[in-house]
Amino acid sequence: MHIHDVLIIGAGPAGLAVAARLREATPSATFTDDEHQRYHWIRKHGRKMNIKNYRTNKDSLPTPPSTPGTSDCGCEHPTPPDEAIDMQVLDADGAGWMTKWRRLFKTLDIEYLRSPLFFHVDPADRDALLGYTYAHERESDIQALPGIAGKEVSKHKRKKQRNAKGRFLSRTPDVDERDRKDYFVPHTDLFDAHCEEVVRRYGLGKDVLRQECVQDVAFDHVRNFGDADCKGDIALDEEGKVFRVTTNKGVRLAHVVILAIGPGNAPSIPPIPGLSSTNPHEGFAHAMQIKQFPPPNITAKINAHQSTNMLIIGGGLTSIQLADLALKGGVSKVWMLMRGPVKVKHFDVDLAWVGKFRNFRQAEFWTADTDEERFEMMIQARNGGSMTPRYRKLLDTHIAHGKIALHTHTNLDSVSWDPLAQMWTCEAASSTTESIVALARMDYIVFATGVDSDIRTIPFMRAMQQQYPISYVGGLPCLNDDLMWKDGVPLFVTGRLAGLRLGPGAPNLGGARVGAERIAWNVDGVLGKVGRGRRRRRMRGDGEGGRDGDGGQEKMVAYVAARGNRFGSLGELDDGRRVMSSEHC
Repeated sequence: MHIHDVLIIGAGPAGLAVAARLREATPSATFTDDEHQRYHWIRKHGRKMNIKNYRTNKDSLPTPPSTPGTSDCGCEHPTPPDEAIDMQVLDADGAGWMTKWRRLFKTLDIEYLRSPLFFHVDPADRDALLGYTYAHERESDIQALPGIAGKEVSKHKRKKQRNAKGRFLSRTPDVDERDRKDYFVPHTDLFDAHCEEVVRRYGLGKDVLRQECVQDVAFDHVRNFGDADCKGDIALDEEGKVFRVTTNKGVRLAHVVILAIGPGNAPSIPPIPGLSSTNPHEGFAHAMQIKQFPPPNITAKINAHQSTNMLIIGGGLTSIQLADLALKGGVSKVWMLMRGPVKVKHFDVDLAWVGKFRNFRQAEFWTADTDEERFEMMIQARNGGSMTPRYRKLLDTHIAHGKIALHTHTNLDSVSWDPLAQMWTCEAASSTTESIVALARMDYIVFATGVDSDIRTIPFMRAMQQQYPISYVGGLPCLNDDLMWKDGVPLFVTGRLAGLRLGPGAPNLGGARVGAERIAWNVDGVLGKVGRGRRRRRMRGDGEGGRDGDGGQEKMVAYVAARGNRFGSLGELDDGRRVMSSEHC
């Protein structure tokens, strides 16, 4: 049976970020813009260049004919199959990238992302999304975030923000006026188009994607797997430990597995007396499970010109987005219950963790003594659900028009469903005054209460946890510094579940990109131990056999691009004639 080099579980933004990074030779994290541009120019035109021998004044290399295989630049043509990492991506929600992401954005009618322009999945350039916007003349698809950059934040306003306890929770670092372009947010369609361009550029089409639901992950010697299908023609004595990933459609083997599944758990609905355990239910749903909004039974009442009431539980951005969408869909009134106050932030974490000056807070996080301390820092940085200033203004407008009834510091104590009238009777109480909050009878309840992140409750991870136990804090795994499950077990984790290593921004697009970078640093080393790395080095001409094929060309590329030790790139070309000699340098 075939053994993949890398198997990625999850085709969301985090999975796409990892897949693209594994196919990027010159990531922006290690190459400057000038080095990146120069390297790709050499990759594209280097094979067409004649090189003069300084002794004979003759061309040491003839110009070969230009073919699709020889005139590639790192961007427009995929990596040759014998060089590329053998990658497979599994996703339970669809056979395309970011299927669930796009479905939720479409269902909730979200026009703009909350993340700034420098949060994206492209590993080649920090400003790749901004560059894509201008290259395709889509400046109208980005929206400015007021009150962040430069002169828009006056000293007086910053002083008020420092002393405020309601709308803005903490002060934000000064952002230079020249960085204003970074603090725009992209339209959903613009972000999707950029992701499709990343998929095309790195050859991550449907041939690497499979719609399969993972049921079990195990790590052991192939000979110890009982499945006859796992063995096949594999030389058992030569193979070390590999992963066996069991899905609803079969079994797959891989040397490296990358977990990029977001929170990983089912949506969390708080236990409320009287709430049915049947899910789905015609009277309520979790925000992450909505497929049509307003739901069919509410739409029928609206079409019959009946008054309708909806109850939304939760204080994050999703709650106000759903409330606004419900009112646009014809719902008469929306009631919103929040356990705490209304919290307003541009991003789901403070700007100190997001902006260009985030290194100070991240260094504080990474130098913490224990994972328990890091977990507390994550809780404080995220501080529960929050909404953006733009949606807070929208909420205030709806409240002023009597369309939304907002109750903060309020808990839903019990509910009762009337199947004949198809309505809820709800009881709620204020957590501060302990007084009863009067609620109308509700036609529908939506829980915008987020999703718990606890890797211990993910079914397909139980075997790994039993065979290779590690520690956990708040349900998050205590990975090693390489985002690996533990030393010797090349199961990498990125996204929200890697929060103890990536910081409070782990669930965001920025965290996905940082996680992809750290994982990519170590994947090649893991594959090298099983022989894959040696073969790739020979193809690049870095090790023995470097004088075969394109070794000389690759050495010249490495020399001009200043990759590694330049003196190590000085050598002979295929025709035996020396291009340069260290004694004449």
